[in-house]
Amino acid sequence: MAGRPSEGELARLLSSLEPLPNPKPELEQYETPSELASQVLAWAFDLGDIEGRTVADLGCGSGVLGLGAALLGAREVVCIDVDPLAVVTAWRNAWRLGVVDRVRIYVSDVVDFREAVDTVVMNPPFGIRGDVPDLTFLVRALRSGRVIYSIHREGNAEFLAGAASRLGAKLTHVRRYPFSIARKFKFHRRKSVEVGVEVLRFERLCDEESP
Repeated sequence: MAGRPSEGELARLLSSLEPLPNPKPELEQYETPSELASQVLAWAFDLGDIEGRTVADLGCGSGVLGLGAALLGAREVVCIDVDPLAVVTAWRNAWRLGVVDRVRIYVSDVVDFREAVDTVVMNPPFGIRGDVPDLTFLVRALRSGRVIYSIHREGNAEFLAGAASRLGAKLTHVRRYPFSIARKFKFHRRKSVEVGVEVLRFERLCDEESP
């Protein structure tokens, strides 16, 4: 596609992506809605955190955030997920969008990610059902990225800001959005449910190497 897609066009492109064929409840594999992804990415683009930058999508799932960043002109995008099936799906979506020349997608646990990037965009598990809370993802993101955009369950901004401060970063922006979760698992009783989420933007204040 020639030129940068508008926010609406980006949402349309992301809505066409292949979803995860067998999402796992223990990994809290809920797809980031395409409209939410496009809004977050457009916001990050406007703040200068996407175009020409190296971007990582931690826990990428089908790749909606990372591949969307590639469409908006990121210089290189790294997508990781612990689920091999998610990585295969994200690769297929990269081919679908025509961005394979600017992405690397591979299987990795988030705690093993050691690459330095300009920007991290991620929708980590909230830690409601699984044993890996969103804080684990945020700590790794803050050690890898200069700027982080992270989606969290509404009401956790103050706690996460404190954690970020102890790691030499600050919370700069909070935006609230509705997040629609479609029925995917046996324990879901309703066709869909809407929860409130906060998208938090952090900036690292120091460049100290962290383990």
